[in-house]
Amino acid sequence: MIKVVSFDIGGTLIENNKNQNETKKYDLKSLTTLLNLPYEKVRETYKLVFQKSKGNFDYLVKKFCDELNILQTKEINNFFKEKFYISEDNSKVSDNNIKLLQNIKKQGYKIILFSNNCCLLNAKLPDELLNIIDDVFYSYDLGFTKNEKESYKYIENKLGYKPSEFLHIGDTLSSDYLIPIQNGWNALYYGNTEDNNIKSITNLTEILDYLK
Repeated sequence: MIKVVSFDIGGTLIENNKNQNETKKYDLKSLTTLLNLPYEKVRETYKLVFQKSKGNFDYLVKKFCDELNILQTKEINNFFKEKFYISEDNSKVSDNNIKLLQNIKKQGYKIILFSNNCCLLNAKLPDELLNIIDDVFYSYDLGFTKNEKESYKYIENKLGYKPSEFLHIGDTLSSDYLIPIQNGWNALYYGNTEDNNIKSITNLTEILDYLK
């Protein structure tokens, strides 16, 4: 029986307001091109430094370059300055999503936020959201991402629930659906898919049908 409903933040509860083409300019593939290094190496180093560590901008960028054994250039600094810029609008949650969370809460479920995030993305979550949720778990606080079993064990132990009592919802197929399921959680993929084996929704209100 589900007792805890877990949400990804960016792209799920909070829609990305940046232009899609602008966002692609600062994704990991673009960073790989800038550095002229293998994608997997850049990806793993990015996770290690920006999603699993805490510190200011200069510290994290330097650590990233040191891990890759590359020179910290002006181009690299500018890339990350643009990537981690967030406007106030990006921290807003729609009225419909607030009402949905209130509805879920009234039904007796605990609500948590569980996100792979960088501490430099420090947009403040609105009070109306914080007043509803029970806890927030960021990868940079845990020291582990949603892709690692240790983060699930930490949350289960802190909240005192079994894996089968969690339901996670998010918009990334791997870290928000496949990995949670591998760790014993229930999950819903928030997005379009043609795979009938994947439990997916295209509107967050569909969660209510799943909880019945």
